[in-house]
Amino acid sequence: MTGLFDVSRNPWLSSYCAIAVVSGLPLIVTFVLARQGTTLAKWLPHLTALGAGAVFGAAVAHLIPEALGRGQSVAQVTMGTLVGFAIFALVERLLAGHDHAHAHGVPLGAPSAHHSDSSEADCVHLQPTPQHSPSVKSAKALAPLALAGDAIHNFVDGSLIAAGFLANPSVGLLTLLAVGLHELPREMGTFGLFVHGGIRPMRAVAYNALTAVLALVGATVTLMAGTRWSSAVALLLPVAAGTYLYIAFIVGRASVHDGQGDHSHWARLAWSAGGVALMLMI
Repeated sequence: MTGLFDVSRNPWLSSYCAIAVVSGLPLIVTFVLARQGTTLAKWLPHLTALGAGAVFGAAVAHLIPEALGRGQSVAQVTMGTLVGFAIFALVERLLAGHDHAHAHGVPLGAPSAHHSDSSEADCVHLQPTPQHSPSVKSAKALAPLALAGDAIHNFVDGSLIAAGFLANPSVGLLTLLAVGLHELPREMGTFGLFVHGGIRPMRAVAYNALTAVLALVGATVTLMAGTRWSSAVALLLPVAAGTYLYIAFIVGRASVHDGQGDHSHWARLAWSAGGVALMLMI
């Protein structure tokens, strides 16, 4: 019984504790931010820009190198990345083309929901943006894309953490450190992308929590199937990279459109560059 609760010797307990740590901190931070409507409205354009840079940096600095490091060829990684990019491009076109709902927003960041939940009574009022503008269409298509991309990434992260603890506690701790360092800025950026896409702040926190559960699912499957399964899951790394590159692309596209006559355009580009730099440094 002692060994059952010994984190250092039990890969199941170690993996779940590690995922609780790397997922819990971003959830706490985004929850506090979501409760501060005025602060959120002020920082959301920056968070959205940071999120675009962070997911781009996660793709080029983490997912693609990780796939190459796990034995995939350059051709395999390129093909997987293109597949992820193409799938999300198709989905975004379908979503943007069929969205006729009334939307509100401001350039690069504002909840588009017309009504607010009682838990978000302090959410600020926003000026409307033309319904059919490219930035609004991109924003409303962004939320489900960000949700899917985050889910894939978290599933793979959970599987890799579990595989690390299955191999050796030291390897597991190193994997935990690597994942944890980029998880906070990435999840904060994803939260910004959710809200920019029209999801209410508290609901965006719930969606972040939902995708965090996928990390537990990935870890559980790996722990049950063994390290061979993690090798198969690693094939999703370039696909996840492609999805993140497309998310960064559509946010960047909206930024260029919204930047016409907008002096904050360069500030948002700086935040995006900061997100990329942060991922590269980590």
